[in-house]
Amino acid sequence: MTAKESITFPIDIVYTWVDGNDEAWRERRNRYMPNAQSTAKAPNHMCEARWMQNNELMYSLRSVERFAPWVNNIYIVTDGQRPAWLNDEHPKIKIVDHKEIIPEDALPVFSSHAIESCLHLIPNLSEHYIVGNDDTFFGAVTHPEDFFNADGRPIVRLRGARFNRRRGRRGGNYYRVLYRMQNIAKRLWGKLICHEPHHNFDAYRRSDVIHCAELLNDDWQRTTRRRFRHNKDIQRCVVSYYAVATKRAELRLVGRYNRIHGIKALIKALLSGHYAADSRWIKLHLPDYKREFEKYNPLMFCMNDNAQTTDEDRKRMIEFLDDMFPQKSQFER
Repeated sequence: MTAKESITFPIDIVYTWVDGNDEAWRERRNRYMPNAQSTAKAPNHMCEARWMQNNELMYSLRSVERFAPWVNNIYIVTDGQRPAWLNDEHPKIKIVDHKEIIPEDALPVFSSHAIESCLHLIPNLSEHYIVGNDDTFFGAVTHPEDFFNADGRPIVRLRGARFNRRRGRRGGNYYRVLYRMQNIAKRLWGKLICHEPHHNFDAYRRSDVIHCAELLNDDWQRTTRRRFRHNKDIQRCVVSYYAVATKRAELRLVGRYNRIHGIKALIKALLSGHYAADSRWIKLHLPDYKREFEKYNPLMFCMNDNAQTTDEDRKRMIEFLDDMFPQKSQFER
């Protein structure tokens, strides 16, 4: 049985996308922002980089066409927006407005936690799906079996390095929320999973998300109704922790040797300093993106825009992505 024949069920992909450069959207966000303050000096989870739009989604869809053509439907979840370059008449492309999945009394929301808490409500979403952001990309040929087992169980990827629990108690929003999700998993399912998300495409079963949403209903509903991130939010990684803890998923810790098999290949990688990781988080303030990519040869990669990123970094990122994916895809006008 070939790898292509082993999985017959459809697998959708879901993107969350916002055009943070849109003045009308920014004005609406600033109207609801606590203290109506600029995000320039706000905590990291509210820094302006979280909403910057550099057409990364266009390149991500090019990576789908090139390296994941087996994807079924492509759902793009937006707040009344759509990319000007997008061919939304393509049969795979489905634009989903926040109004279709988020309760009316919760709108508008600007928190990724709130938006992601409602993704399982997308009409006609398949049982098996992958969630990504516009800054996540496929870096090599992928197969459905890279995300799900033949029996339908998702492959959950978490970072190989152990999560710093002390930082989770005292750090910023991101760390505090992960700390809570790990504690929830320990309390409800008896397993403490001290690893954090790998910041890339993640696989889910819709039924698992529905189960967690019902079990954690009060916290889930509060998360949906918070317009900005909060330390007591639910983060979607709790579904992955649930699936791993209850053996409804296969855990794979991400490291530099994920796709290296055999002692000879391992020795070669050690000697050459060239690896084959499942995924790599490329920070935009690094001086050489191509060198980083070639060193780790990732199946997936993320171009992480954060508070340290400059406009020059973003320009270099687009040049790198254009070099990686120069061909216009069928998902563009």
